[in-house]
Amino acid sequence: MKKLILIGMLSYGTAALADGGNTLLEVPVTYHPDAGVVAKVKEECQIESMLSHRVGPVLAKMNKTGDGTIPSGSDAAGANLLRLQITHVLGVGGGAWSGPKAITVNADLLDASGKVIRHTKINRWSMGGMFGGFKGTCSILDRSAAAIGKDLSRWVRDPSYQIVEEAAPKEAEAAPTSEATPEKVQ
Repeated sequence: MKKLILIGMLSYGTAALADGGNTLLEVPVTYHPDAGVVAKVKEECQIESMLSHRVGPVLAKMNKTGDGTIPSGSDAAGANLLRLQITHVLGVGGGAWSGPKAITVNADLLDASGKVIRHTKINRWSMGGMFGGFKGTCSILDRSAAAIGKDLSRWVRDPSYQIVEEAAPKEAEAAPTSEATPEKVQ
């Protein structure tokens, strides 16, 4: 029995060393200079904050300490950094009645020296799930942010994990375009 416990402790220690230790989300999450997002949705939903509140706790759970975030420019004390940049938000007012909502982000995992270890792009869609017709745009986008957090938890832990880009739902083709013209983020 003691041998099994010792083997378990050694394999856990080896896994902790292999993944580079703790990973922290650099906050604030930013928008790419060419990001497309409807100004009203950007203002009301605060996607950058939404992502911080969905990804940070996932990393905190993995790290087993803190809140999983670190302010930009702070000393990470040897931890890896996860840097997210929003590249596109599909969504207009009207909740599920105005079509699917999506968030696209670029994610960079940086080692303690600031060198990019890995990069990925994540795009997640939602129609709001059960009772989606009764949900607002921001709550539907929050579902996408939660899915991104889940994806990133596995991607950060497992270097062999590849995030597969989600295809747009067929409802996306019928989404209204009058309000949906995104503006460049300033």
